[in-house]
Amino acid sequence: MYKNNLYLYLSAYPDSGKEAKGLKIVFTFGGKFFIMPRLLSGLIYSFSFFFATLFCNSLAAQQASNFVIGAALPKGSIIMHSAKIKHFAGTHPSGLELNVQYQTTGTKYWQQLYSYPRIGASFVYLNYHHPVLGQSFALSPYLSLPAFKKLTNRVHFRFGTGLAYFSNKFDRTENPGNNVISSTWNAVIQTRLEYEFPVYRSLWVLAALGLNHYSNGGNAKPNLGMNIATASLGFNFLKSLNQPPSIQEPEIIRKRYYFTLSSSLGIKQRNDFDTVRYEVKSVALMALRRMNQKSTLLLGVEGFYDPSLIPRRAWDPRVEPGTTPDIKRLGINAGHELNFGKVAFGTQVGWYAYRPYKADAPFYQRLETKVQLHKNFFIAADLKLHDVIKADIIEYRLGIRI
Repeated sequence: MYKNNLYLYLSAYPDSGKEAKGLKIVFTFGGKFFIMPRLLSGLIYSFSFFFATLFCNSLAAQQASNFVIGAALPKGSIIMHSAKIKHFAGTHPSGLELNVQYQTTGTKYWQQLYSYPRIGASFVYLNYHHPVLGQSFALSPYLSLPAFKKLTNRVHFRFGTGLAYFSNKFDRTENPGNNVISSTWNAVIQTRLEYEFPVYRSLWVLAALGLNHYSNGGNAKPNLGMNIATASLGFNFLKSLNQPPSIQEPEIIRKRYYFTLSSSLGIKQRNDFDTVRYEVKSVALMALRRMNQKSTLLLGVEGFYDPSLIPRRAWDPRVEPGTTPDIKRLGINAGHELNFGKVAFGTQVGWYAYRPYKADAPFYQRLETKVQLHKNFFIAADLKLHDVIKADIIEYRLGIRI
């Protein structure tokens, strides 16, 4: 009865006959059931909550909505970021993209600051034309910032993140060549530069150049990740606003200096031979300065405990026999947050000031999405990296503002 249908739903799942421990996303297709790992389920919840906050804040005071509906045909090429993926050279995925956007009208002051951006969601299907990679389906909420806007020409910069389903993942027996995708469910980060112009009434032609990144953040190995450069051609159906955008009074920054204290938890797999999932924890104390309505600078110190380093230390030839250097780490980091009302995108660079066991690089980077739930509480989802392109772990953070 359900063999050829596709379903997505939430389930309170049992664990070895015990009571349900939480919600997971369950996916069924072709009569088979796939349960998304708790880590990636949490990822999609986090980012969905982030963009839902933007969307709801924009619509709350709006009586008449302004939507943009569009479609495009993307054509791409896999970027060779590592010699280990040279067997994918010459792979050119193609597919279909559908998107819907809401044109903000200035009901919130941050919308005015960013020249009234669009908030949208896209569904992207890609066929990789490669038996090892198969196909992917991605759903990504995004924010589209206008860089140039005239009556007959518009340029937008779009960025977003979401979740992607891959038909072919790494399998040591059946698909050993896929060293870029080892999970059925992966996070996707999308950036794109778009140009659009009208051709007939409300019909606009769209041309775009983009970069898509797919990775599970180290939740499963191997995880070299995949970067795809794309060119897209399509159309948007939109109408001019019935009324001019609202002009809001500038919001007053009442407190420019403040501190935050937070703790994070993430799950990672060491390599494709060690299938144990390790819980990685951190604690961070940050000092922040609100520069203006858009920007916040931060400087902080944080401690890390990564138990996946214990078995790695045991066989590391650099470790002197009979010694067990401490795996705990202390980092000093600095960064910047780009604020969109109660949400922010952060970028950070850190250095391990204390690192007795010298695994990985001495510097780390972090991409963060943060939502201010209350004036004193926030949640965040982070992607921590080494060497800029090497994903270490996805962290989920809960913090207080002091």
